[in-house]
Amino acid sequence: MKSIDALGGSAPAKDVVEAVADELNLPAEVRNARGLVSGRKVNLFARRVRWVRQDGIRRKFLSAENYGRWDLTDAGSTYLQNARPGFVITIFETTLGQMLWATAESARAVIDDGSVNLIITSPEYPLCKPKEYGNRSEENLIDWLTELAADWKRMLVDDGSLVLNVGPVWQRGLPTESVYMERLLLRLIDDVGFHLAQRTYFENPGKVPSSEWVTVRRVRVKNVIEPIWWLSKTENPKADNRRILLPYSQRMQKLIAKGGQHRDWQNRTPSGHSGTKGGFGRDNGGSIPSNLITTTNAASNDLYHRMCRQHGLPPHPATFGDSIPAYFIPLLTDEGDLVYEPFSGSGKVPAECERLNRRWIANDRSLTYISGSKFRFRKYRNVAPDLCPI
Repeated sequence: MKSIDALGGSAPAKDVVEAVADELNLPAEVRNARGLVSGRKVNLFARRVRWVRQDGIRRKFLSAENYGRWDLTDAGSTYLQNARPGFVITIFETTLGQMLWATAESARAVIDDGSVNLIITSPEYPLCKPKEYGNRSEENLIDWLTELAADWKRMLVDDGSLVLNVGPVWQRGLPTESVYMERLLLRLIDDVGFHLAQRTYFENPGKVPSSEWVTVRRVRVKNVIEPIWWLSKTENPKADNRRILLPYSQRMQKLIAKGGQHRDWQNRTPSGHSGTKGGFGRDNGGSIPSNLITTTNAASNDLYHRMCRQHGLPPHPATFGDSIPAYFIPLLTDEGDLVYEPFSGSGKVPAECERLNRRWIANDRSLTYISGSKFRFRKYRNVAPDLCPI
């Protein structure tokens, strides 16, 4: 049902089967496996999806009128619990923030201009085969995010920042990458007026290689890097890397304990760097982190996922990398500052704000995902218990 919704509410059976297989990250040998049924060979996974469709028809969530094209009924759309345009309801709140059931377009109307210190988010990617939370085409996505970003810029204080995680995608039917990210970045700078403070990168070593070009034809390699753009309203956003220092290595600790370098040296490295006596002898509290964040978003047995399973809720299929909010929130904000997340998903950003004592506002269009995000919060007040009873 969610795959059909992401495809616009109506789609050919073949497209739905492919979208469900992508959502499940099925390896090629499973999605393409064939078996003998009633004397003929059929795709076993496609057959299984078609059987599931019959249950959707029985529940009146899917239309039975067209076998080749699958349609979501009004009852099915209502069951998915996606917010309608102009619809904003506070579902729960804590002493530091509030979670809104709303689209990003609707939520922007209830947040004051010049009130937000940091906007951090990961919007949908223009995947060739959409995920269940919905995907736009490349051109539509660029226009949509550019329009939203203009409003986000007005929300920010003058030294505020926008942190945007985007991801590479293949061109439809081709083993070449899209350049939509580059086009989007130029639009955000040239049309909206953001400044590119720094490029940062998210490395996910455990990412599942699901592309045909990587796993079937074997003509490309596994892609585990995604860019994260740190954009700012002005040239000098608030930031302090001393808040995210890393522990010194044992070698560095020994060097500091010895009082640093014992003699001057010139051109001792291939790059021509030199040093002075006593250099590297000062303890600055830790080493400065790089712009590469290595983390994962594939946890399946943490409290959030366990509680979603216990209550029969689907976990969000594309959660933020675990270390990304913990990296940017302290780097770019002070305690008590306001952080906004317009595509909250599983609620990682507001949960990290709670841990770091930052105020927050977050929204998501799916009441189902908001229900699951509650499990990240120990203390909250359920403002709309009839809508979201868990």
